[in-house]
Amino acid sequence: MNRRYAYEVTVPTPALDDLILAVHEAAGQSGGRSPRRWRFGNVVGISAPRVRDLALATVETKHVVDRRAIAAITVTLHRGAAVDVIFAIDGALACAQFYCATPNSEIAMAQETSWAEYLVTKTSETLAATGVTTSVSCGCASTTD
Repeated sequence: MNRRYAYEVTVPTPALDDLILAVHEAAGQSGGRSPRRWRFGNVVGISAPRVRDLALATVETKHVVDRRAIAAITVTLHRGAAVDVIFAIDGALACAQFYCATPNSEIAMAQETSWAEYLVTKTSETLAATGVTTSVSCGCASTTD
């Protein structure tokens, strides 16, 4: 049985734009200084990840999102490990939810989990550096046999 985890970074709704920018910066897409490279075992991220839009219709069929999804992206590493990031709002809170994007082998799933954890950590650090209060959580998104 494989557990697939979902991670979430939550901020006050007025900081939604900061949250979106922080996720892009965590993925190395900001055009600024290169972030510390993602590492999993002996695999090191040596090239910039690719960020592409993810249709909200796809989000609805692929993931269970409790809040109102307003935008989504997929962040893919050069080795194919991908994380779907869904931006959602619910009243006074906005969040970025990070889901492993492909149902592959345990090794690929472990790499995607590591990549999601890296994105969450870097996003939270970026927001904290600008004075935005964040809350980070992790939950089980699904289980597969």
